Amino acid sequence: MYQNQWLDIVLIAGFAQGLFLCFVLWKKERANRQAVQYLVAALGLLSLLMVGRATFQPSFVQQFATVIMLPDVILFLGGPLIYFFILSLLRQELPSRPGIYLHYLPAVFHVVVINTTVGLNLNGTWSFMTIREVLVIMFIIEAAAIASFLTYFMLSFRAWRRYREAYYQKYAAPFLGRFLRPFFILAFSLVGAWVVGFAYNYSMERPDYIAYVIVWFLLAALIYFLAYQVYGHPELLELPQLREENTGPAVEVSPDWISQLARFMGEEKPYLDPEVKIGALADALGLPKHELSKVINHGFGKNFFDFINGYRIREFIALQQNPRNGHLNILELAYQAGFNSKSAFNRAFRKEMGQSPSMYLKNQIQTASYTQRQ
Repeated sequence: MYQNQWLDIVLIAGFAQGLFLCFVLWKKERANRQAVQYLVAALGLLSLLMVGRATFQPSFVQQFATVIMLPDVILFLGGPLIYFFILSLLRQELPSRPGIYLHYLPAVFHVVVINTTVGLNLNGTWSFMTIREVLVIMFIIEAAAIASFLTYFMLSFRAWRRYREAYYQKYAAPFLGRFLRPFFILAFSLVGAWVVGFAYNYSMERPDYIAYVIVWFLLAALIYFLAYQVYGHPELLELPQLREENTGPAVEVSPDWISQLARFMGEEKPYLDPEVKIGALADALGLPKHELSKVINHGFGKNFFDFINGYRIREFIALQQNPRNGHLNILELAYQAGFNSKSAFNRAFRKEMGQSPSMYLKNQIQTASYTQRQ
């Protein structure tokens, strides 16, 4: 196994940092507890693996051969824990019991069978395996671990894509879960580096573990990336559960509240604030948040994001038709109307108007030109 003083220092620092993150994440009160539990489990296991790797000494192999591979259990637990964290974060159903326990069987088999068999042969208690056969088993373990991580990363990526598509169909607001895109880039990069290192070692007479330094850093970066994103952006733990729209009987809403909300929107224009929240709007109206949500959903037939963006689209059109704004381009007008990104504006405009902003403006120009010729 590759030994390096600087790598060990980094691993010890990572272990301490991992314990800190586990503590602060676990203490979060307003949180998706299920997602936090899986993230803390993955982070805690990684931290233990890092300190085990940093304190590893080749001279201990014979004496502690039966436990020397025990930390490698994370190779078969990391994938399921990350996958279950992603599902929990996206408010999707986890496999039901007892089916969920099947995902942990490779880890149990590794600890109970593989680790014991290899360890007892290494310390001489058993002697039915040669060193070469032990190395073959280790290569098989590693190949299985790579396959496990790749499978769970692909399952996580598929779940994320489906959720993102459903989210954009329901909301025109920015998708908070977009931070997972760089996570998946990092995850598949880890698998790629791991495969290269594995192929390199397999082609050598004696394994050389220098290539795995990259894998160590990428694996640590992967889980710490998730932990810091959740720690720094607690709203990620409040992603909505996307259900089918309620087709039940309509809820009666006071006409006074509908007119008061419409008047407030027209006079105060709270939608010009890119960060406007339904709670702040409810406070300004002196209305409980759930009551305002009911007014918007059943009085206007929209969710909050589409309701706000509808006003922003009309503001954009009014700004675009004002000759004083002729020097501003589409994106500058969209920002003035309250949007905070080009992609959010384009999605909201297409959803509200049924066509892209450029197509709408082109049709407006053609209509004006035709009217002038008449």
